[in-house]
Parts: sequence; C-alpha cells; structure tokens
Amino acid sequence: MTNIGLTITQRALLSGEDLGAATISWGRRPEPPSRIAPTDRDLRLMAVLYGANFLSMSHLTALGWGFSCERAAQMRLKRLHDAGYVDHFRPASAYGRAEWNYRLTSVGFSALRECEMVPDERRYTPVPLTSISYAEHDLQLASVVLHIARDAARNGNEALIGQMPFRWLGPRNGHIEIDGDGETERSPAAQLPPDTHLFPAGSRTGYLEPDATLIGGSGEDQFAVLIEYDRTERPHKQIDRLRRYDRWLLDGWRKGPFAAHAIPPAVIFLTSREGPLGRLIETADETFSAGYGGEHTHPREDTYPARQRVLFASREQIFAGDWMMRRTPSLPPALREQKAVCEPRLIEYDVLSLFAEAARSSRRAAESVAQNSSRAIAGSPVWVFGYVLVWGLRS
Repeated sequence: MTNIGLTITQRALLSGEDLGAATISWGRRPEPPSRIAPTDRDLRLMAVLYGANFLSMSHLTALGWGFSCERAAQMRLKRLHDAGYVDHFRPASAYGRAEWNYRLTSVGFSALRECEMVPDERRYTPVPLTSISYAEHDLQLASVVLHIARDAARNGNEALIGQMPFRWLGPRNGHIEIDGDGETERSPAAQLPPDTHLFPAGSRTGYLEPDATLIGGSGEDQFAVLIEYDRTERPHKQIDRLRRYDRWLLDGWRKGPFAAHAIPPAVIFLTSREGPLGRLIETADETFSAGYGGEHTHPREDTYPARQRVLFASREQIFAGDWMMRRTPSLPPALREQKAVCEPRLIEYDVLSLFAEAARSSRRAAESVAQNSSRAIAGSPVWVFGYVLVWGLRS
C-alpha cells in the first residue's frame, strides 16, 4: 500500500493491504551501527512489537507519539533501526511510496529481557519472513486492535501507549495451555455447581495461540476478549482450532489465569470480509459439541459454552462501527428439530464500549484510592465503598 495523500490515521487502518504480490526490501544500517540508549517509550513499544510480531510505522506512531507527530516518530524509529533494535522492511516495488513495517531483533529482545519486560527465553529468534505476504495477517489484525484502542481511549489523538484501554497480547506472549497451568483461585464466574458433569464430546485438548488477547478492567474485574483473524476463506482449515476452543471454553479457562476474571472470556473469529462468514459459522456449528449439565439432564437442557462465547464478525464491519455479531445456534445440529438448518443468532457485542467503560471505571477507582490515601495521610478517617461495573456478554 502506498502512502501518498493519506493521513497517519488512514494508513494505520490500511496497514498490511496489498503486500502479497511484492518482494521484500530491507532497510540498510550504517556501518558500524549507531549506539543509543533505549528510552522508556522505546522499550514499551518494543514490548508491544514482541507480542504482535509485526507493526507498521503508522501503528508505532499512533502508539508512541499520537496521530499528529509523524516526523518525530520517523526519526526515532530510524535511530532504533540503525542501532539494531528493530528491523524494517517494505515492498520493493513501492520503494519510497510505502511505509516501513517493523519486527523486533535479537538486540531489541535482549534489551527487553534486561528490563524484565519479556519472558526469559533462552534463545530468541525474530519472526521469520520469507515472503512479505506473511506479514499481512499480523499487520491487518494490528489495525483492528488499534482501531478499537483509539476509539475506546480517553483521547484517541494522543499517544496510545500510555492510555491503552486493555493489555494487548499477541501469539508469542498469549500462549494458552488448554488443560490449564494447575489449579488456581476461581472467581464466581469460573465456578460450576458441584454436581455438574462435563461432556467434552468431539472437542480436543492441546494449546491455543490467539492472534490477539485483549485484557480489560483491573483487579477482580478483569475480563478478556480473544481474537482470531482468518484470511484464508477456507473454513475447513479452522476445524482443529475450533475444536480446541470448544474444549477450552468448556473447562480449560477455569484452570489458568483467566479463572480469576469477572466473566468468562469471549472469542471473536474475524474474517477479512463479509462473504466467508456464513461458511465459517456453518463449520463451527458442525464442530462445537462440548457441553455441561446435570447427571440426568437431557442434552437439550445442557449448556454449550462455545456456542455462547464464540462470536463471528468481519473486519469490514468493525471498521464501519457495526458491532452486531453472530453466534452459532444454541444446540448442536443433532439436537435440533431441523438438523440441516444453521440459523445464526445475532447479538450486539460492542467491544469498543466494553473496553471504554472498563477503562473509565478503573480510572475512577484509582482516583478514589488516591484521594482516600491523601486523606489518610492527613489524618482523616477513610471510608471506601467501591463497585466497578463491567459489561459482559450474556448467554
């Protein structure tokens, strides 16, 4: 995608478009590489880049400087590149007209590890990139995430890194073991009645690496929205992933860090455009089979979590501000009167408002604590009453 005549906001939304047919042009570094000391902003940007795999110059500008400081961002990102902390690349065929895209280097990872901002991996390998089309997926997904962040932030034109309404994890740092990491304290939302029986059916265990994990709220009011971005338009390629989500939403999320959240996690499967959605929903309907219920209840009375917590939408509708998403029918085909008919259910799941409200609630709670702490220091009695409202997806 060329950048002539487009604002930084427009380029941030369109990052990753039309890269597939191009070859890679890598940026060159001076010899010897320049030396700089990374700032706090540099480190925070590199930490986001570590999880997201690839980010464009407009993405990093929006995160670190805001949408009106493009020149300052260009100069600093060039210095980080020349010092070896990041690589940058763009389509060779659009030399001089396309913005740079970035990935973290081993040098950048070492700087993050020294500051304990990333896991202590023995060996870090930068994301491989044999074809520039490989980066399209991650760049287009990042555009969706930053679109939500900008509109949900207190001031979307200022640098987002200091006002993100959620914690953003990517495939590298959002790894999930379906069977959990061991028993953990569970919130009321993660607890099932003692006599509940689980029926895994055709679901399967293993691990998940969501394309994006967005964690909003704070303390006991945290919640998560996971995003899977499917550009293949071939639903059969998602069957194994759908089966793993079917198992994880049945019980796996109750055994790891998500068990402390105020509401069960939601999963959004995004397609690049509206057309493939129908076939993907039909595939999910044929796949989701795990449920829970009482020992003697009829399967029609059981709960099928994936059919409640997995939603389907297109990237196009998210950019258009359309939050009307779809779910599979509440019962598996074999339990429905019309087994061959898949009638998706509509639900308005406004992710933007969800994170914006949670961020406002967290700020109010923090301000209340700060005010009460000031009064305590002054010797005044302190009475704290707090209730944080989190909007969640209801069954």
